Amino acid sequence: MDQPTTTGGTGLKRKMIGEWLCSLGLISPFQLSEALATQLETGQRIGQILIQKGFLSERELSEILTLQEVLATKTSLADFPIEPETIALVPEAFARQNLVVPLMKVGRRLVIATRRSDDTKLLDHLSLLTGYIVVPISFREEDLNPALHRFYSGGARKVDDTIERAVQRTGGKDDTRRQQVQEIGSGSADADAPIVELVNSILTDAAERGAADIAFDPSEAGLLIRMRCDGVLQTVLQLPRAIEASVITRVKVMAGMNITEKRRPQDGRFSVTVNGEKIDFRTSCIAVHWGERISLRLLRSRSIVLGMDKLGFSEHDKQLIEQILLNPTGIILVTGPTGSGKTTTLYAMLQQFDNVADSIITIEDPVEYPVQGIAQIQVNPKIDLTFSSALRTVLRQDPDVIMVGEIRDLETLETATSAAMTGHLVLSTLHTNDAVSTITRMIEMGIPPYVVGGTVSGIIAQRLIRRICSECKTTHVATAKEKAFLNLPADQDYSLWHGAGCDRCNGSGYKGMLGVYEIIRMTRPIQNLISRGEPTTMIEDEAVRYGMVKLLQDAKQKVAMGLATVDEVIRCLGTGNE
Repeated sequence: MDQPTTTGGTGLKRKMIGEWLCSLGLISPFQLSEALATQLETGQRIGQILIQKGFLSERELSEILTLQEVLATKTSLADFPIEPETIALVPEAFARQNLVVPLMKVGRRLVIATRRSDDTKLLDHLSLLTGYIVVPISFREEDLNPALHRFYSGGARKVDDTIERAVQRTGGKDDTRRQQVQEIGSGSADADAPIVELVNSILTDAAERGAADIAFDPSEAGLLIRMRCDGVLQTVLQLPRAIEASVITRVKVMAGMNITEKRRPQDGRFSVTVNGEKIDFRTSCIAVHWGERISLRLLRSRSIVLGMDKLGFSEHDKQLIEQILLNPTGIILVTGPTGSGKTTTLYAMLQQFDNVADSIITIEDPVEYPVQGIAQIQVNPKIDLTFSSALRTVLRQDPDVIMVGEIRDLETLETATSAAMTGHLVLSTLHTNDAVSTITRMIEMGIPPYVVGGTVSGIIAQRLIRRICSECKTTHVATAKEKAFLNLPADQDYSLWHGAGCDRCNGSGYKGMLGVYEIIRMTRPIQNLISRGEPTTMIEDEAVRYGMVKLLQDAKQKVAMGLATVDEVIRCLGTGNE
C-alpha cells in the first residue's frame, strides 16, 4: 500500500510531479533520480520515462496528474465540493477522534484533511476502513473542527450513532457477552434495538453495494465487516469488541442457529427484503481464535436468471452450447471453483428448454430461485434426502431434463451416468480446474472410461473476472508486460482499455463480472480417445481441433475486445504455460 505523507504546510501549493510521486510512496528517490537523469538526456516528460522504465503505471500517473491539477486550485477547506457519499466513507466517531475530514475521491485515491499527515498508522487504518489509497493534506486544528461540525450530521451519522448506542448498551466492556446473549435471546425489543438496527444497516449496505458475500470476522482490534464485491474482498467497517458478541448472536438468531453453541460449526439461512428485492442469506458460523466467524452468501434471483447473452459467451461458444443442448440424452457438466457462476450458467441453459413441453426437475442445495414450470427439490440430509437419493426418486417421475446442483460423491455420479444412459439429459456441476481434467476426475471417482466417453455430451469450464467499468473506461499504451502476455510484437505500440476509476466503481476501475469459458463438445474421435484411456493432452489437442478455446485464450480475447484488463486476467488465471 502507498505510504503517503504531507503536502507541506497548511497551503496547497503545486508540487513538481516527481516530488508528488515520491511523497506518495509510488516511486523511490533513487527511481526519481534515475528518471531525471534520463530526462536530461532525452528531453522526455518525467511521467512517460517512469512508465517506460516500469516504475509507474499509466493509471497511477493519470490519477496523480488529476490530483495535482485539482489541488492546485484549492487554498482552504471551503474550496472543496465535499459530497455526502465521500463524508460517509469515514464514521463520525473516527473522524472526530482523529480530526480527519474526507475531502474528495480521485480514482482509487481518497484525499483527506488532517493535522497528522505523517501518522502512517492512522493512514493505514483509514485505507483499511475505506478501501481507498489515502492522500493526506495538512490543515490546522482550528480549520478542521468547523469542517467536522459542518459535514457530519444527518444520514452520515446513522451507523456511527447506532454503534455508539450499542456500545453504551453493553457498558463498553467485553465481559458483558453472557448478559447480551440472554438479552437478545429473551426477545427484549429495548435491549437489542441498537444491535438489530446495526445488523440491518450492514445487510442493507451489502445489498446496495451488490456484494456476493459478507464476513463478520473477529480480530484482536474488533469485529471486521468485510464484503466481497465483484470478486474482491474489502473491509467496510470495524466494530468495537464490546458489541462483537451481540452482533454475532443477532445474526445467529436471524439464521435460526443455536446461540448457546459456540464450538461446533453451524449452518442456517434467512431472507430480507431490500428496496423491494427479496434476498436470501445462506449463513455459516465457525469458531476461530478471536471468537465466532460468520460468513453470509447473498443469493439474488436477478443474478441467477440471466440469458446466455448476458454471461459473456462469445458467438462461437453459444453455437457450441446450442449444439450440445440438441442432444436429448447425456450429461452436461459445468466446472470451476466456488463462486465461479456455475449455477447461473445451469439456469441459463435451462431457459433454452420449453417449460411447458419438457418435464424439467432440479435437485438443489439450496433452491436459489423459484422458476415457473420447473419442479425444484431442496435436498435435506436430516431426512436422508440427498442428491443421490433424490435423483433416484426423480428418475421415476418421467423427467426429460434433470438438473443436479452439484455432484459431490461417487453414488450421485453413478446415478447421473445411469440416468444419461437410460434416455435422460442431466445437467450438473463438478469442482475441477479445466474442462479436460473433468474427464480425469470422473474416472478417478470410479466411472469406467468407456462410460465417461459414452455419456458426457459436453463440458463447460468457467471463471469469473472483473469487467472494466463502462463509465470511466479509457485507453492506455500497452506496457511491455502486457504485450508479452498477449503475444504482441514488442516493437509496436498498442492501445488497451482500462478503468480510470470513478464514483460508480468506487475508484476501482471495475464494475460487474464477466465469464471466461472453455467448452468441450463431445465428438466421436474424442469419445474414442476417452474410452481407450488416452492421455489428457491428446484429448485436449483433439478438443481444440474441434473448436475448444482454452480458458486463458478466451480471457485474452476479452482483453482485446476491451472488456477486461491483463492485470485482472493474471490475478484470476495466472500467466498459464502456453
